[in-house]
Amino acid sequence: MRKRQQIGVIGAASILPRVLLEPVREIGHLQVLGIASRTRSKAQRVADEYGIPLVFDSYEELLACREIDWVYILLSNHLHAEWTVKAVEAGKHVLVEKPLCLHSAEMNAIRDAVQKHGVHVFEGLMVQHHPWQAAVKELIDGGTYGRLLEIATRISYLPRAGFETSYRSFPELGGGAFQDLGCYWLQFLQAAVGLDAESCTGRSSFGGPNGCDWTFEAELRYPGGLKASAVTSFEMPYKAGHTLIFEEAVVAVDDFFRPNLGFRMGLKVKERRTGETSKRFWEEQSYYAGQLLFFSDVIEGVREPVSLDATAARIAAGERIYRSAAAGGASLIRYPQLEVNWEW
Repeated sequence: MRKRQQIGVIGAASILPRVLLEPVREIGHLQVLGIASRTRSKAQRVADEYGIPLVFDSYEELLACREIDWVYILLSNHLHAEWTVKAVEAGKHVLVEKPLCLHSAEMNAIRDAVQKHGVHVFEGLMVQHHPWQAAVKELIDGGTYGRLLEIATRISYLPRAGFETSYRSFPELGGGAFQDLGCYWLQFLQAAVGLDAESCTGRSSFGGPNGCDWTFEAELRYPGGLKASAVTSFEMPYKAGHTLIFEEAVVAVDDFFRPNLGFRMGLKVKERRTGETSKRFWEEQSYYAGQLLFFSDVIEGVREPVSLDATAARIAAGERIYRSAAAGGASLIRYPQLEVNWEW
């Protein structure tokens, strides 16, 4: 029988039910014991609806609770590092919504705290636990379709009403499309081909609210000619897809956010010489349930943690790309992304 792990939640963001309160019901050894929000009344409403036993008047009070084993942080981006460090100093393991922090100085503070207190800190990039990522890497490493030539990514959605008051609309709070969405691109590249690129370039008009990047283009070029490009945007219709162009085939990872809602996920392949298409599917599974299971296994020592060095490398790569755009980086060569719209 698994040892019960008690979770404390800092923040009551609207995504809380999807990322934690609903998927945790599938995992018998995990329980959400307590919650704290900026206002107690908001935390109380969530607790009443989802049967959370304890409501705290402050984040500090929650961290002082000895019965809580680990903390899930759902605050605005600019608060992630501060409260991650405070949770670590309180002896709690921490799962924090992406991005873990905004820049390398914050990353160094988190690593120093973890080394001192010996707990686990994990960035909540839920996509990394689904088997589709391992399957893509196998295609690349095994040379199934020849050499990989290009990876083209677009992650975009149109803002809802009220976005102008969200942290996403303020650069100093970690706003903008690249900070919100680029982490998914960088994590995928890191898992598939690594981040050891020869060059990186970013470009944006920074025409969003308060000078945020509402559309951002990024590009990495690797030794041997591989190019990885991405567009992240709050000005384009919804899309979350990677297109991998091999010598002999095009592989589409289309709508990789599908398992957010527990839907099935698949890869689609079109052979370039014959035009034949094929598909590979995985059964329905929740990204977030998988993430919770992974982190609980890490805490128990059942699985190896994701290295904080890997997280630091993503943060640093994102910084370099963003600085390139802020400095008026060279215009990117625009390669049209292959729109792969085969029916599921």
